[in-house]
Amino acid sequence: MAGTSELIEFRRAFVWLLCGMLLPSVALVAFGVVAVANERAAVERRLTEDYDARLRALALDLFARLDKAADAVAAGGTDPLIASVQSLDSPSPELAVVARRAATLPIGGHVFATTEAGNERRAYALLRSVAAGSERTLLAQYDLAAVADLIPRIAEARFPRDRAAFRVAPPREPVPPLIALRRIVAEAGQNATVVARISLGPPLEGFALAAELPGDPAAPLAFRNRTLYIALLVLLYGGIGVGFGLTIREMRRAYKLSRLKTDFVANISHELRTPLTSVRLFAETLREGRAEGPEEVKECVAMLSSEADRLSRMVQRLLDWSRLEAGRANLELERTQVPALLDRIGEAYRAQQLPATYETKVEAQLPAVNVDPDAMAQVVLNLLTNAVKYTGGDKRIRVHARRAGRNVAIEVEDNGPGVRPHDRKRIFERFYRGDNLLSRQTEGTGLGLAIAKKIVELHGGRIELDTRVGEGSTFRVILPAA
Repeated sequence: MAGTSELIEFRRAFVWLLCGMLLPSVALVAFGVVAVANERAAVERRLTEDYDARLRALALDLFARLDKAADAVAAGGTDPLIASVQSLDSPSPELAVVARRAATLPIGGHVFATTEAGNERRAYALLRSVAAGSERTLLAQYDLAAVADLIPRIAEARFPRDRAAFRVAPPREPVPPLIALRRIVAEAGQNATVVARISLGPPLEGFALAAELPGDPAAPLAFRNRTLYIALLVLLYGGIGVGFGLTIREMRRAYKLSRLKTDFVANISHELRTPLTSVRLFAETLREGRAEGPEEVKECVAMLSSEADRLSRMVQRLLDWSRLEAGRANLELERTQVPALLDRIGEAYRAQQLPATYETKVEAQLPAVNVDPDAMAQVVLNLLTNAVKYTGGDKRIRVHARRAGRNVAIEVEDNGPGVRPHDRKRIFERFYRGDNLLSRQTEGTGLGLAIAKKIVELHGGRIELDTRVGEGSTFRVILPAA
């Protein structure tokens, strides 16, 4: 239940972390998108205001030129902008009102008018002129093609270095989907963008002056901002991803460590309870005087000494691991021959009086190794102790020292049950013990292999495991040759 509760807490913390990081990042993404769009709109608005002023100045020049053309015709001359001139004796209904106004003008005056016949617009100037001693109204029709060709020349004269194209265009705006499509095409550099447009009055009523820039003038800024924004987003989410990874790893490690500590407390409590129970039992036997004769007293004292040694070994192993974890392990490295190291291991093994022997095989002419003899003896002794504890009645244990490339390998082989696949990756973890019947029946703190691995790594070596379930295991300590 404790493990399940810790797992639930871990998941709840992870969900809160996820919400706490993703929600602000999503808000930041939305804010960035709006900011890029607003900045583009501001650029477009600034361009529109700038070119609106230019178009109004250009319209003034255009109408001044149209006035000049009308004045030339009224004076009896010609102008290239005038396509035709005729006397307005019987005006059409569309020009009736304008004709009455023109009749009130002084000689040389004119008024503009626009008519539409079908889909064709026509521009006129109604002039007051004198011919054969009598006043009359002339109808001069403008050549719209000539007027359209005049616009770029006027613009070139007024704005010589402007890269915009100025033209006469219908005032009808395209529908919004077409605007979006046109903008996409313009960003690809295949079209021009209308940045400003003003409507014209008579005689060009129904037309507009437009300013176009090649491509999309806001595209470079928008592209730069989008690129910068995407790069920042990549960095942001990359940082969030790395942070999530590190946080999840630390949370998993904390969860795993908490679970291991819980297992360790359970294991060590069990391991301590057994010798303490024995010590209390034999102590009560001696105190109550229930021992019959010197032999039983001697046996009780021997058992008390054995259980005290057992407790001492457990405490010593905990102290060894504490020193290794704190980095306070002082190794005194010296050049050591492998046979001499194995002899020291044999002496320590015999001193423990374990209920088994082992066979030793040493390859000839092995190079020496730089090790702390006592620390390395403890490593191999831990492996031998495990081999004795986890093999059955027919114990076949071998220690083999051989070359491994440029290194020296010391192997401890047994004929035990082997290590199950899901335990292999965790067997060298602190406090970890395989969850099977043999492990539960065997004393241990789950620190022996962790201590061995730590000491070997401090020597610059590594420890490996070859195992076959039901056939045995081989623990291999690989040390660099001196």
